[in-house]
Amino acid sequence: MDLHDSAAVPASWSSQADAKQAVIEQALLKAINPFSELQEDKQPIAERKTVITYTVQAGDTLSEIAYQYGVDLRQLVEENKITNPHFLSIGMKIVISRNEVVHTVAQGETLEQIAEHYQVDKKKIIARNPLLRILPDNLYIGQVLYVPVPSSEPMLAGNVQLRRQMAQAASRSAVRARAMAWPLSEPTITSGFGMRWGQLHKGIDLWNQQEARTPILAAKDGVVVEAGAVRSGYGYLVILDHGDGLQTYYAHLRKITVRVGQQVKQGEQLGYMGNTGDSTGYHLHFEVRQDDVPVNPLHYLR
Repeated sequence: MDLHDSAAVPASWSSQADAKQAVIEQALLKAINPFSELQEDKQPIAERKTVITYTVQAGDTLSEIAYQYGVDLRQLVEENKITNPHFLSIGMKIVISRNEVVHTVAQGETLEQIAEHYQVDKKKIIARNPLLRILPDNLYIGQVLYVPVPSSEPMLAGNVQLRRQMAQAASRSAVRARAMAWPLSEPTITSGFGMRWGQLHKGIDLWNQQEARTPILAAKDGVVVEAGAVRSGYGYLVILDHGDGLQTYYAHLRKITVRVGQQVKQGEQLGYMGNTGDSTGYHLHFEVRQDDVPVNPLHYLR
């Protein structure tokens, strides 16, 4: 999931004309305050809250959006009144409230040093300050920069770094816990997750050149809870339950080689790729559901 840094730019600075106006204002500030060149000490750090709106893109998850913008996931859910954080629709508007530091450039400071001090990606600072897109290497004493920061805690670099390390550790742990193997070898993705033909495509479609001879494998340890032509449109279907509300669906199979109640290990064969049910050709329709809500399988497959 890639987020666009431009989403962090306020609407008032969204046009090229506004960026030019910012250049003029900064230049005038420097011209009418020549003594600022003699300043050596930084001004006291000031914090303020900003609100931006992010448009959900294909492949986004709420946890990744929260991490990217340095906000608490629970806060994001509550502020947007989201009932199920596992399900986001493409084009959905997410309101993100966050804090930022108003930083005054001191003598000899570089953009790299400022980014390092606040433990913020330099690209985010540039995205937030349109003037830097034009003059990224020409900071001057007294120049005001808006620096996005993770929270309202005191802006000490060590605190920011600790929070980031904790978030990264939690993210890695979550990935390990939910990681799944691809349900067939050498897969080609023929259709992704999301809106298709005016309705939600609840999984991804995978193909292998062996087609009918392609073994379909369990993506994760689990127990078979459904097997057969049990749901309309899915053809021959196997559903595995992995606990904690997590299930995987394997649809349009030609042949099923497991039975209901059977325990299976990751990589164990479930059947063969087929063309049964509402299918336009040999492929595997693969779904991941959390609490019976379809989520993007690409966030689980490793």
